[in-house]
Amino acid sequence: MEQNVVFSFVGIEILEFAIKSYGKVIPENTPYKYNVNIEHRFNIDQKNMFVITSVEVFGGSEEVELCTAKVSCIYNIENFSDFVKEKKIELAENFIVGVNSISLSTTRGVLFTLFRGTHLHNLILPLIDTKEFKSNK
Repeated sequence: MEQNVVFSFVGIEILEFAIKSYGKVIPENTPYKYNVNIEHRFNIDQKNMFVITSVEVFGGSEEVELCTAKVSCIYNIENFSDFVKEKKIELAENFIVGVNSISLSTTRGVLFTLFRGTHLHNLILPLIDTKEFKSNK
């Protein structure tokens, strides 16, 4: 089914952000582990979709939690009513993958900016194929 979603990017909000002190110098080539989740929320009356990216970063020799962040990317879907069927929102998979990708890239840039001047300044969220995310409807 082909969908023509008329949408725009209308906002970015940092919902949570914390850098944990590690107490040691983290070598530049340290491998980091990431726990990344994406959640969708909707305000049907305002025609808004919130794509919330949660990130946890682990690293150092003990793989301790170094950072947690939650960033919301807000989209306005002009023709939202076209996708609401019996109080259920039905958006095409390719649209979901697209907004997930935009939101993850935006989160990467937000984190890069927030890490400047900290012990995590060399950390860049890796490229992730958003098609690999599993849906929990």
